Amino acid sequence: DLILVKSRFVTGADAGSIYVVETAEDGRSKRLRFKMSQNDSCQFEAKEFTIPVSTRSIAGYAAATLAPINIPDVHDIPRDAPYGYDASFDRRVGYTTRSMIAVPMISAEDEVMGVIQLINKKRQGRSVLRTEADYDREVVPFDARSAELLTSLASQAGIVLENAMLY
Repeated sequence: DLILVKSRFVTGADAGSIYVVETAEDGRSKRLRFKMSQNDSCQFEAKEFTIPVSTRSIAGYAAATLAPINIPDVHDIPRDAPYGYDASFDRRVGYTTRSMIAVPMISAEDEVMGVIQLINKKRQGRSVLRTEADYDREVVPFDARSAELLTSLASQAGIVLENAMLY
């Protein structure tokens, strides 16, 4: 919870999620388990689910490549990109995702421990996104400074998560 709160605070993100890497039932492949979500503008009940660690999803891409991915507008992802955006969550809860950044949490042993995914960087951190006009006025792409801060925080979070799993 604290990792996500601080990640959103330092970047000005309206919403975010944390995924944790786990080994699938086959004992070989990895998957991401959605563990928690926060959103200042939309209340919803979040349930855990898993997605493969693969380049098909944005969080999966960050985990598979061990690299951050910063998308100014998820609705303008190039057709030839290996990943895509699934808008079904937005439709279900009445939210509009625009800007997104996903950064892997990497352990001291250079293994991916999870992914921090943030949504909708706001011009003013305290604003609430309710209408399309709010999104148009407030949501901006995540800038280089936000990416740098989140990457730094994610690297520390990866080590903390690794230690917690060891104990």
